[in-house]
Amino acid sequence: MDARFRALCLAALVGCAARQKPDLKAAQADLAAGRAELAQHEFEEILSSDPGELAAIRGRIESARRRGALGSLLREAEKSATERSDDAIAWYTFGLAAFAASDEKRAVVALRKAAELRPGEADIQYRLGVALLDGEKFAEARAPLGEAVKLAPAVARYRPPLAVSLGRLGDRKGAIEALREFPRLQPAPEEAALAVKVARSLTDLFRDLPPASRSELEQALGYLSRDAPGLAVPPLEALLARLPDLAPAHALLGLAAARLDEAGRAVTELRRAAELAPDLPQPHAWLAELYAAKDKPETAAAEYALAIERNPLDAESLRRLGLLRLERALPGALDPLQQAAALQPEDDGLQLQLARAEIASGAAVPAKARLERLSQRRPEDAEVLLRLAMLLFDERAKAPDPARGDLTRRVEKLLERVLSLQPENAAANRLLSALRAG
Repeated sequence: MDARFRALCLAALVGCAARQKPDLKAAQADLAAGRAELAQHEFEEILSSDPGELAAIRGRIESARRRGALGSLLREAEKSATERSDDAIAWYTFGLAAFAASDEKRAVVALRKAAELRPGEADIQYRLGVALLDGEKFAEARAPLGEAVKLAPAVARYRPPLAVSLGRLGDRKGAIEALREFPRLQPAPEEAALAVKVARSLTDLFRDLPPASRSELEQALGYLSRDAPGLAVPPLEALLARLPDLAPAHALLGLAAARLDEAGRAVTELRRAAELAPDLPQPHAWLAELYAAKDKPETAAAEYALAIERNPLDAESLRRLGLLRLERALPGALDPLQQAAALQPEDDGLQLQLARAEIASGAAVPAKARLERLSQRRPEDAEVLLRLAMLLFDERAKAPDPARGDLTRRVEKLLERVLSLQPENAAANRLLSALRAG
């Protein structure tokens, strides 16, 4: 099992804090800040009044692991499960503690018992599936992971492990479907990072390649990454002379041709790649870039949509599709940008693009909140400050006194800051003149 995947699964023992009650959120925040001893005490206090709070159980185990005190907790959990053999929560606790201690065998036994005792609890099914997945028991993991998603379809973190299991069993279509709604489920940043990684693995251009061809394709990709497309063409042509139906080679040759401004050849090669490997998103994404560069926005948007259909977690294609629609006044810009932002929540440039789409679609309230957050994170970003000033200027026009006066002062302050950063900013100068004219 991939070490990063396991680490993220262990981190997910804490669960998602966003929808928890305040005392639990405080304990999770302390744990996230590295105050493991304090957090463990807080989780134990929560459990003293609510022994069935699963998120607190996970937090307590993770706190103990970080403190190096997992051994005693594991022994306590095993004793409790043995003494209370019909208590699903006791077996759940023992299973999680064993998993955190890398004891897969005991973790699976305990979590399987918990699932038998409480089959309708989504998180128990999920943890059992993750433990089986960690032991590379992909076929066994599929059922509990699928049941977890069925029981709790709105929980984002349940979906990537199911996709991994399905993908390893050869059901890539099912794996992609498991991830399709993921961006709409408000994932935490670490959950989004894991899901994007899983989707990339499922749609990897080089996946399942014959070993003999991999080195030549990697060499060609190296030339492309170093902006030397002309050097990539000969090895790709030689490879296709031997393996004429190798879709990744056609795709990379199409990309090289596009960068050499040989549009006709690029389209031919990329379309051939799409025919040979209809599940690959890359040929469609690269065709979309080519059509966008050739000022064919509708065709480009259609190709981006095909790429996203094949990899719904391709944040770059989602961003480009949303931005293309936004800049060309095509309908449907907001949704792909919302999904991209959910997958890359720390990308401030993407957040700004989403705010623009929200404003264009009339969603002023979320746009204002987003721009306020951006202005706090980027107080020297003139574009962020200007767009916030423009939004508040429009709000000011409809506001009664004294709110109108407060907004006037806020807009003036923002515009003065923009002009201190960019004295020649024409939009800021015009807006400030209009503001002062009343």
